[in-house]
Amino acid sequence: MAKQLSVNYSLNTDCKWIYCNYPEKITKTAFADDSGYCVNRQTVDHTGQIFYSYGTYGLDENCYFGIRVYNPGSSTVTLTRTNYGHSDSTMDGSWAAVPAKSWERFFKSTSKTFSIPAKKSVWISEESIPFNAAFSGNLRFTTTGSVVVAAYFYHTKANIPDSTSIYPYDINGDGKSQYSGYGDGYFLTASEITIKLSDLVNNKEVFFETNSRSNDKFTVNGSSTIDELIPIHIAGTSLVAKRGSNPPLGNIANWSTQYFFPIKLINDIGGTHEVQYSIEFPENTTDPKVQKNVVINCGGTLSSKVLTPTDKVYIVKKTSVSNSASFNYQFIFGTNSSGFVKHVFKLLS
Repeated sequence: MAKQLSVNYSLNTDCKWIYCNYPEKITKTAFADDSGYCVNRQTVDHTGQIFYSYGTYGLDENCYFGIRVYNPGSSTVTLTRTNYGHSDSTMDGSWAAVPAKSWERFFKSTSKTFSIPAKKSVWISEESIPFNAAFSGNLRFTTTGSVVVAAYFYHTKANIPDSTSIYPYDINGDGKSQYSGYGDGYFLTASEITIKLSDLVNNKEVFFETNSRSNDKFTVNGSSTIDELIPIHIAGTSLVAKRGSNPPLGNIANWSTQYFFPIKLINDIGGTHEVQYSIEFPENTTDPKVQKNVVINCGGTLSSKVLTPTDKVYIVKKTSVSNSASFNYQFIFGTNSSGFVKHVFKLLS
């Protein structure tokens, strides 16, 4: 029988995750130059990361999506955009391509520095968004002082007022199970996971789960009461979306959270053996809407696959082990994914 491992994580809770996914289907009511709304606004003191994911299927014309940063302080602040990746389904051919392409560009991007005078603002990203499209992106930044970060949809940037309010979240309306707000942290680093080959012989396979609402085999920052699934504090409200909440506030799965896993394989059975590492689709379903966008960064090499009910296994790596072998990888559960995944190790020979 397969053996499930427990994972010990550290989460960078001192860094703010600006999570932008509401209203997921954009209408003109959310446009800053029409309504005076931003779709998210958060204060960041040193390091932050922005995730956004939206669709423009209800629009009949192109628009823009941008991030504006305001310096409320009395002296100039320097902001460095260290990584940035954006994709839309028109540009890259399909919605299925967006999760991987946005992260590919994130990892390949170069840094850009912005100087923000006191009581002034700058735009750190601006994208033209086609109508009838889906798009997503991730942006990491550091700042030398406290700044206010806001996300906007608009037609004409010059018509956006200096002061805007946050687009109101309607817990009883359409799209209520998507959220905009913030999480405390966005990067989960696992302690080294050691796997003995004798366990692979005795148990057929060894695995651990990520992005699961039912898994309890983990600790975060040394505690079993801190959740792996990062709660989202919904912008403009006192509401928190988190695991175990009643609908609609339980719809979280760490989409675009970054996981880092150091793996060590120990050969305690002698000889030389080959071990396979794969990401697998664990649910028993035939629903084609249940898909999992898997993005892997292994040693700087990015790879990805969309897992479906008929294509459930993504073989990431095969490793020969004589005494021991180690490798690291970063795992990302891309936007527009459902459910959870298993990280599986098997002995091939």
